Amino acid sequence: MLSTKERIIAAVTLRAVGDAAGISQSAPYRHFADKRALLDAMVRQIIEQLRETVDQARSEAASPAAALNKVVEQYYQFARKYPVRYRLLLEESRADNAVGAEARQAFSAVADLVHDAQKSGQIREGDPQQIVALIFGAVHGMADLEQFGLVKVAADGQSAAALPALLVEMLSRQAPEAA
Repeated sequence: MLSTKERIIAAVTLRAVGDAAGISQSAPYRHFADKRALLDAMVRQIIEQLRETVDQARSEAASPAAALNKVVEQYYQFARKYPVRYRLLLEESRADNAVGAEARQAFSAVADLVHDAQKSGQIREGDPQQIVALIFGAVHGMADLEQFGLVKVAADGQSAAALPALLVEMLSRQAPEAA
């Protein structure tokens, strides 16, 4: 049985990319030496999107916890919209190569955000790396549950944002008040 990474890699061909992009089947060969180079470029684009999300959230949010909430929400939306891409990012983050190191560094930026939220007293103490693992595990789980029809999330945007917000709230130092 093929792993997720092997299935993704097997599904990608430079000819199929040309077809999907509406260009000649040989055009991708002028830009990428091989399939590995194409996949690396795809993962680097995802990494850059994650970095930009973190940077934008840091600059626009009123607090570290609000920034973390924004990052979690954006990544959840990404996982819902592009399930194969987020799986590829996770698979590549384990690789012992430059792209794997870049992916791990992008996840570390989220850990830095968690650490800042901890220092401000907004979320509970604990190893920021473990909290990030919890966050991304939950985000990926939520996206998978929805993809497989086990959880229904309305397309209105509000309910889709509710799950990531609940996750960050659960990490909060103070429990929500009883209704």
